[in-house]
Parts: sequence; C-alpha cells; structure tokens
Amino acid sequence: MLSRPEIYTRISGNFVGILFDFYQGAHHKAKLGVHLGTGDQLFLDPTGAPVPTGKMKKDGSPVVVYGRHGLDTTAEVIDAILAKHPPKPAPQELKLDWFVFPETYPWPNPARADAVAQYARMPIAVLEGPLPAPLLDSAFLRWHARQFLWVRGKKDGPSRIAVRRVKDGLKEGASTDLGAIEAEGRSAAELGKALDEKWLAYMKERPFTAKGYHDNPHGKWMRSVKDQMIGEDDSVRRQAVAGTLPAPGRKPRDPSPY
Repeated sequence: MLSRPEIYTRISGNFVGILFDFYQGAHHKAKLGVHLGTGDQLFLDPTGAPVPTGKMKKDGSPVVVYGRHGLDTTAEVIDAILAKHPPKPAPQELKLDWFVFPETYPWPNPARADAVAQYARMPIAVLEGPLPAPLLDSAFLRWHARQFLWVRGKKDGPSRIAVRRVKDGLKEGASTDLGAIEAEGRSAAELGKALDEKWLAYMKERPFTAKGYHDNPHGKWMRSVKDQMIGEDDSVRRQAVAGTLPAPGRKPRDPSPY
C-alpha cells in the first residue's frame, strides 16, 4: 500500500507517522481500542482519537483499522480523512530535537533507533560532542533531516557525526560502520556535502524490501506487488550509484539552502 505513489505522497505530505512494535501495540490497546497487526494502519485526528472507517463491528462499535485487516487505504479514503481534518500549514522553523532519538529510554516508549532503522531502511547518524551549528539552522535541517535516523550520542569529546547501518539485510562481511564526519568548524556547505555522500553510500547498498517478503511465509500477502517493489529498489540503487538520487523531501532543481 505505502509503495503506491498516490498513497505515499498523500501520507508523507500530510501526516506524522508513528511505528508501533507488537509490545507497544499491546500496551496502547486500551487507549486505541485495537491491537494493530502487520499491514494495519490507524489514523488519529488532531485530538488523538482514532478516525473511524465508517464501518461497524458486530457489537455496534466503529471499525478504526485501515489496511490489511480493515478498510483498504486508498487515495479516496485518505482524501476523505483530509477533507474532514484539514492539515494545518507546516511550521516554517524546524528544531533538531524533533528528529533525535535518545541513546536509551524505557519501554514502552517508541521503538529503539536500530529497530526503526531496520524497518525503514535508513542509515543512523549518531551526534557526538557539541552539536554542529548548521544542524541548528532550520533551512539546513529541512534539506537533510529525512536522510538519517538521528541519535544523540555522548555529549563530550569532539563534534562528530558517526554514520552506521543495521546488520539486517547486509551482504555477508559488509561493515555496519559507514564512517564518521568530523563536524567541528565545518561550514554548512561542507557538512551538507559530507552528509549527502554518507547517505548515498548507504542507498547504493540499501537492503531490498521485497526479499524479506519472498523468503518469509508470513509475507505471502505482499507477493502481488513484489515485482513492483523490486523494480522500485532497483531504480533507487541505479540512481544512487549515478549520484542522481534526490534525498527525501527534495525535489529536482530545488535550490540548496547554502
């Protein structure tokens, strides 16, 4: 569902996404009224209440699950939700704190950084030492924030950004370490170029999403779009190797903020 462009563009441009693992789903079941399963989605209105699908259960309560075990999440369905709950204009100023995972936190807070990075197939950028000045600039953040899953590391020592990837899906013998960027004293342009290089290095070897569904018997329900997913992954890798893959949130010919 999320791989369909007409769905992805609507969701990524108008919603804030939250990933639940099994145990978090169980913890929040009482509040949400449902334990989400694989392939399920739940839409919350601005008050935090689940948006009903319009269908009713046998007990007379509303169905609030979309996706695999509920109402199919189509472009028309998303448009209807947006019409009922129009999104507010996005804030012009971004803050680094909005994007940074702490090193440790107790369950049942959001899933750990490694788990999210594995699921979302994103590289992890660990911020060590004093924060680089460009990362405190809203325009710079808007250009780079969605490239990585950001984690706050140790606060002492030199200012650097250690980039790594999770082991799941890597070719045998490949390192999870993508190298560190020494950030102290770097201009926005220099730091931005270094971040782009690390992100492209990851994208050239990003794990294929379809392979897991092909190998996993529990993924049979996704096999109808397996070829589409493989084609999309192939296209991403080709563009990354050529250096033409645009980073998330950027559009072709967008002017650089530096």
